[in-house]
Order: sequence, then C-alpha cells, then structure tokens
Amino acid sequence: METVILLSAVAAILMLDNSAAFQVLLAQPIFSGPIIGYIGGNVELGYELGFLLQLVWLSDLPIGAAIIPEGNFGSMAATILGVYLIGLHPQYSEFLVFLMICYGILGSFIGAKVVNLIRKGNEIYLNSLQKKLEQGKIIHLGRVIFFSLLFNAAVVFIFFVAMTLIFAKLFGLFQGVLIPELNRIGMFARVAILGTGIGLTITLFSEKRWRPFYVIGLLFGGGWVLYEIF
Repeated sequence: METVILLSAVAAILMLDNSAAFQVLLAQPIFSGPIIGYIGGNVELGYELGFLLQLVWLSDLPIGAAIIPEGNFGSMAATILGVYLIGLHPQYSEFLVFLMICYGILGSFIGAKVVNLIRKGNEIYLNSLQKKLEQGKIIHLGRVIFFSLLFNAAVVFIFFVAMTLIFAKLFGLFQGVLIPELNRIGMFARVAILGTGIGLTITLFSEKRWRPFYVIGLLFGGGWVLYEIF
C-alpha cells in the first residue's frame, strides 16, 4: 500500500507537466516510466513500458490544449500498477507487461474524464474568485496558482491510488485461473505491440520537428535492449 501511495504521489506531480506546469516533457511515457519504475524498484519495467507506450502515443503529443485520450495519464497508471503487480506476482511478469499496455490504453480514456473533472473544478474555483474581485476583495495570484496545482495533483493522485487498488484486486480474483503459458503469449504480444507502435509513428518520420523525439526514443530503447542482452 505504501508503494502505491508513493508512486501515485510521484505520478501526480509528473502529470502537472502534462499541461498545468513545467512543460518539459516529464509527463511523456519515455521519461515518466523510468522515473516511476526506478522509485518503485523496477526500473527495467519502467523503461520497457515507457518505450512501448511512447510509440503508441508519440503521434498525439499534448502541445497546447490537452489531447484526448490522455495517453500520459494511462501510461503512468500502467507503470504504477505494473510495478505493484509484478512485485506481488513475479511468476506472471511477461504476461503482466502485455496486460499493462492494454490497461494503459484503457487508462487513457479514464484520464480524459479526470482532466475534464479538473477543468470543471478549476472553473468553479475561478468563478468564485471572480465574485470576490467584484466585491472588491484582494486576490493573491500566487495563492490561486498554488491551490489550482494542488487541486490538479490531488485529483490525479486519488484516481491513481483508486485505479491501482481496484485493478490489483480484480487481477487477484482471476489469479487462480491463470496458467504459466500466459507468459509466452505475453512475449509474442509485446512484439506485436512494438510493431503496432512503430506503424503508428512511421508517418511522422518526414517531419523534422519530431526528429529529437526519435533520437530520445532510440537512446532509451537501445539502452533497454543492450541491458537485456548484456
């Protein structure tokens, strides 16, 4: 439970980079995955999920307004749950990586609802501030920004914790019917997902603005492959 809370708190801070603050790409799977994996004690999983899910969402980078579905949210949710479940069920590690990629895609649609909820909450907050201004009251801008970011992080944190515990419980209910051969299926499925991710991003190769991300992806992906080999 402590691991889930810690990783959810870290992910909630990283999610601020998605659109609310920072804007230095820390929310991207290829960065957030290794960070969450390292803190959770499974940096290899963080690299793998970050690399594979980055391929899926690379063509939907959130520049300006948020992109729906929220791939960054789903990727972080998948890494948190993956670290937690593999720690509990290491015998299914290969299958769980595949399952986490599917869960990450599902989580992206949940993330879209979360972002919408945050926007509505901020809208209510700003409307209340406007009424205070109309009454002649003094509003401290720094305090407004702080509480807006705190609200954003708190909502994301609660959803990360709740989703992790709920889906971990569901996995536990089906654990009795799982077979070791699922690991073999998971290995082939991961290769298929890698091919799918490449297919989703291959049309971007002609655009110069994406080339720095190719270099970053190759460095992280190549590093992971070399680590697995040697």
